[in-house]
Amino acid sequence: MVGNILQWVKANLLIVISVALMLILLPTGWFFSNKWNASIQEKATEAYNSEKRKLTSASKVEYSLPAVLDGEEGLSDNRAPNTLVTNFYKEQMLQRKEQVAEVVDRGENFNRKGHTVPVSDLLPTPADASKLRQQGFKLGQLVAGTNESPSIYSKLLRSLNAGDAPDPEALKSSLDQFKKQQEDEFAATSSDGRVSDEQKEVLAKSLVKRRLDEYASRAESIAFYCPLSAIQTESQEAGFSHIPSTVPGYDSISEQAVFTWVWDYWVVSDVLKAVTKANTDSSGVVLSVPDAPVKHVEQIRVGEFSVQSSEFNEDDFDSRGGRGGRGGRGSSSDDPSGTPQFKSYTNRNANIPGALYDTRLVHMSAIVSSEDLPVFFDALGKTNYMTVVDVDIEQVNVWDKLNEGYFYGSDHVVRANLVIETVWLRSWTKDLMPKSIRTSLGIVTDEDLMEDDG
Repeated sequence: MVGNILQWVKANLLIVISVALMLILLPTGWFFSNKWNASIQEKATEAYNSEKRKLTSASKVEYSLPAVLDGEEGLSDNRAPNTLVTNFYKEQMLQRKEQVAEVVDRGENFNRKGHTVPVSDLLPTPADASKLRQQGFKLGQLVAGTNESPSIYSKLLRSLNAGDAPDPEALKSSLDQFKKQQEDEFAATSSDGRVSDEQKEVLAKSLVKRRLDEYASRAESIAFYCPLSAIQTESQEAGFSHIPSTVPGYDSISEQAVFTWVWDYWVVSDVLKAVTKANTDSSGVVLSVPDAPVKHVEQIRVGEFSVQSSEFNEDDFDSRGGRGGRGGRGSSSDDPSGTPQFKSYTNRNANIPGALYDTRLVHMSAIVSSEDLPVFFDALGKTNYMTVVDVDIEQVNVWDKLNEGYFYGSDHVVRANLVIETVWLRSWTKDLMPKSIRTSLGIVTDEDLMEDDG
């Protein structure tokens, strides 16, 4: 049987091979055909979906308006293109850009308001070294004051109606004259031409009253006490900028020095103007010492300006001196010299290369009404970008101060030792900075770019 089958297969080998191939290829073809169809179908579906997404996307436009103010929500809409909607968003965007530009301008004007250079042809760079010495010496005379012309700080205090206690020598002379006059009147009415013990006691009380009346009268005539010595010093104090009380010599005049003298004046004037603002009531009337929140500015010291160390890449700066990223901590860093700097809780990135602003710290000691101290804090922020970053309160012996000639009225007073952080935008200060300072701060101005191009 098997032999017959094998003979038949050999005789019909072509037919057997053909049948075998048909039995193998049919299911194999069916399998691969199905897979190929599935692949074609998947690719066709993807192509269809892709074209559908493109058509859908082309039929809609994403409209958006970014938020400008803190807490404000942005506006967005995804819809088919519409001329009216497009014009609306375009006009709103232009308005918002104008509003932002206006806010920036207002912020800069608020910061630089009233801050000018007292001497012309000096900042940022005088014509030559001779001009620097000449105009710098003139500025030194204005800062320290001379016999012919008072200091610009004296003029500032006078404009703010600030002053000191009555002059002791002048008051003593006035009281001696009053005493002599009273003694003469008592002696003229006495039978023996002498002043009795009772009259001496009356005279002593009259002298005390007259002295207190002089103190009170002086307090009523000024807005706050602030002697010139509270601002100026005879010599450099460690950690503080020097506001000289005597005209500096030519050897101390440099571009950095004259710029610092001007900057110190801006800082001090802002703080004192804030005192006046605090001492002004709601109707615009400047109060006198007995009724004022700030009664006596005992001392103002402006901290030295030092550039904090920070690694930076010159490529990070644009042509206006700005920087894209944030640098290290500014006022909270240590000075390269090893002198620790005050660590402010504001953590402002200042006094470093690429920052948008610088800070100057002011150490101030003032006798104030304990109840109205917050009024002064508020006035600082309304005057310029100033923030109280530290305060220590001490008791004040008003009788000791009264013996010195300072009358504070009936308010409970304390001595407030303050550290005030003042902020200065480089958008305008850089135009007055000498190039050496700009270089250390990584500031690039249009003038620098023109020099580089040249």
